[in-house]
This record gives sequence, C-alpha cells and structure tokens, in this order.
Amino acid sequence: MRMTRVLPAVLALAVVSVTGCANAGDDGTVKVGYVVNFGSHEWYQNVIKGADDGAKQQGFDFEWADANVDLPKQITQCENMLTQGVDVLMLSPVDPDGLSSVMSQAEEADVPVVTESNTVPGAKTAVGIHNLEAAKLLGQWAGDHITNTMRTKAKVLIVGLPTQVDTRDRVEGFKQGLEASGADYEIVQEVNGGGLKDQALDVSADAITAHPDVNMIFGINDDSALGGTQAYQEAGLDISKLTTLGFGVEGRAGKSALSSGGPYKAGLGMFPEFVGRTLIEQAKAVNEGKDVPERTVTPATVLTADNLSDYYTKDGDDWKIDYDAVEALLEQQK
Repeated sequence: MRMTRVLPAVLALAVVSVTGCANAGDDGTVKVGYVVNFGSHEWYQNVIKGADDGAKQQGFDFEWADANVDLPKQITQCENMLTQGVDVLMLSPVDPDGLSSVMSQAEEADVPVVTESNTVPGAKTAVGIHNLEAAKLLGQWAGDHITNTMRTKAKVLIVGLPTQVDTRDRVEGFKQGLEASGADYEIVQEVNGGGLKDQALDVSADAITAHPDVNMIFGINDDSALGGTQAYQEAGLDISKLTTLGFGVEGRAGKSALSSGGPYKAGLGMFPEFVGRTLIEQAKAVNEGKDVPERTVTPATVLTADNLSDYYTKDGDDWKIDYDAVEALLEQQK
C-alpha cells in the first residue's frame, strides 16, 4: 500500500476507457475491466500503465475505474462493469473481506476475477510479490551494508504501517533478513507512518528527537522512507551518516532519490508496470479457461544506484521500464 497523491490529467476521470471503443466486446474482442482502489497514487498509475501496455499487446479492450479508497464505491463500480459485460474483472481491493457481493455477482455472470496484491475469496489468482520473502532480501542487503560499509552498530528506525498485512510482512521480512545477516544492529523504535510522507515525517521527527543516534531508516514504501529521511535532515543531523532503505521504488521520487547518491542507498524494486502487464496475462489465461496458481508471484529485487539503470531508463521526468529485463529477472527467480 502506497500513498503519494499524484493526479495527472489522464487520471482525472473516475472511469477511463483506454481503447476508446464505444462498443467494446461487440466484435468478439475480449473486454477487461479493472477497478483500482487508489488511482491517484503513483503505484497504481504505473500498474494501470502496465495493464494498458499488456492490453494493447493482447488486442483487448481495457477499461479502469478508481474507487479512491471507498469500498461502497468500488462495489458499485464492479457491479457496473459486470452489468456492462466485461469478460474478466480485475481488482485492487479496498477491503478484500468486503467484496463478497461482487464475487457472487461475478460467479453468477461466469466472469473470472483476478486481483492485485491481496487475495479475495473466489478470485482465480492474486498477482504480486511475496512481501515477506522479498523483504528478507532487503534485510540481508542492509546487514551486509552495516558490516562492510557502515562498520559501526546500526541504530534502526522502522517507519511502518501495522494496519496492513502486506506492510506488516515487509517489516517482519526485513527483520528476519537483518537478523540472518549477523550484523551488529539495534531497532531503536518502530513508528506508524501511515504510508504517507507527511505522516511519516511527523512520527519520524518525534522518534529521531528521542533517538538522535539513529543512523538507518527502513520505510515500508517510498513515502515512508523519504518522510523519515526528511525528518532526519530537518533535525539538523549529519545526513552523510544516514542510510535509508525503502520498499517499492515505484515512483519518480523514489527512483530519483536512489540515483542521486544521497542517503537512500537501496530499495526493494516491485516493478508496478510489470505487475499490471501480468494482471492482463492472467486475465487472458482465465478467460481462456486455463488453470492459474492461487498466487502469481511477480519479481522483486534490491535496487541501488548501481543497478537501477538495468531495469529503468530515465526519459525526461519519467522513468521507462525495461520489460525484458524484468522478465529475465522473473525467470531467474523461478
């Protein structure tokens, strides 16, 4: 879950038909509908971008709607798409336990459902990384960095989001990887940054006041990591002594921070565009009646300034994903 609000013109409408086909599906073209939970967030913008790329590649009609973290609105949008005759419904659930009526309607209409990140009872598959295992990689990287680069005891501040299963898994996996590394560290405090930069800034400022010896910050998303870093800077501490670690590297701010040579040393890359394309691939599979796993795991890896360009190319203010490079990573991780 990620919470930076970015709202370009392409996201201004609550419902968007990417192909622009007024009678999608009338000619036999597969029609896929996607109801996202927070479309103004950069993570989901990039998931939508990847799904659009995948839909164009497959020749599908693709339409999406934004629930804006409103469960009743998401239910209504799903019901509308089912009434309009989508062949496959894709979901990023606002609340995975609150969509039983949607799943019942989809089952009655014989429309398969594919979800992003969170499993919903009755869905064919959930697409996304394995948060716990991926976070272990970052924890291990952090431990190696403490031992080989910092060469001093790490005093770690964790900026988490304990209300969400995915983000709890990220914290737990990070801790497990860090412990397995054998590094010398102490977790001095854990705070709830809410997944939002401003909230992360506020709670991190209080934590850093209480623990001015903090020299490592782990955030459960880009906003949490960057908010914690800003709090450290505003406390007047020596930024050269700080190591920041994040999760996602989903947006411009995270990638820019990672490539700048500053305190943001590593982030767990989740490749939202690839997640979006994989959603479409699994939508195609279930529409054709093929068996799919309950969990479709997408690749994740530790990104640093040294390897960011292996997966993304900077293009003006934007970053373009290299789908082939991420596909190769997926093959390596199978």
